[in-house]
Amino acid sequence: MGMAYSHTMRTKERPIILARGATTALFSAAGLAIGVGFAALGALRRNRPIHSVGTVVPGKLVINTPGAIGATLFDTAGETPLIARLSRSLSWPVDLPDVLGVALRIPGAGPNGGAADLLFASTGTGRITRYILHFHWAEASGPLTTMFPLTGARGNIVFRLDPESRVDYRLAYSRNSGPWIPLGWVSLDAPRESGQRSNNPAGPDDAQLRFRPVGQPLDGLTTPTWLRAARSPAYSLARFTGRTPPGSS
Repeated sequence: MGMAYSHTMRTKERPIILARGATTALFSAAGLAIGVGFAALGALRRNRPIHSVGTVVPGKLVINTPGAIGATLFDTAGETPLIARLSRSLSWPVDLPDVLGVALRIPGAGPNGGAADLLFASTGTGRITRYILHFHWAEASGPLTTMFPLTGARGNIVFRLDPESRVDYRLAYSRNSGPWIPLGWVSLDAPRESGQRSNNPAGPDDAQLRFRPVGQPLDGLTTPTWLRAARSPAYSLARFTGRTPPGSS
C-alpha cells in the first residue's frame, strides 16, 4: 500500500514539475531574447543599453518603522549607508518623458555580509499598476517600485519609493500585493538639477558600477525562479556588451 501511495503521489507531482520546468524554460528564452536586444542596443551606444546616463550619489537608508519582511535590514530600526544611481531608462537625446530609475547598493545587506542591490523604476502603485512602467517628465515627480517581487519566508515583497524632494524618498513595502506599509526613508546627497537629455546628467556617473539584483539579493529574500530565468541572460548580455571600452568617457 505504501508503494502504491508513493507511486500515486509521484504521478500527481509529475505534471506540476513539468509545468514548472516549461515555465522556467519559457522565461529563460524570453530573457535571452531580451538580452540579445539589449546587447545590440548596448553595442550601438557603446554604453549601457538602457539607463545609459545617470548620476551616482551616496546616501543612507533610515528604517524607523521596522517591518515584518524576513530581511534583517528592514526588520530592524537603524541607519545604513548606501550608493544610489539616478537614471532615465531610454536616455533620450531630446526633451521627452522617460521611465525614471533609482538603483541602490547597500553594503552588508546581502547574504554573508555582502552587498545587496535593489532596482526601482517609475510605476503605478495599485495592485496591477505597480507592475506597469510609467513615463515622467521630471525627476522626483512620481512613485517608483521594484516592480518584480522578491520572495521571503513571509511572502512576496515589493518595495516602493515616494519622492518628498529630489533627495528624500519615503520607503514602503507590500506583501503579496497587499496595502503599502511604511518602513522609513532613503536620503541622498543632492545632485544638481538636470535636464531631460541624455547629454545633460545631474552629476558624475560611474561606468564601472553595475547593479546585480539577481546575483546580489537582500539577505532573507530571494529572486523567484521564473524571474531569475528571465533576468540572468538579459542582464549578463547587457553587462557584457555595455561595458565602457578602456580609455573612453
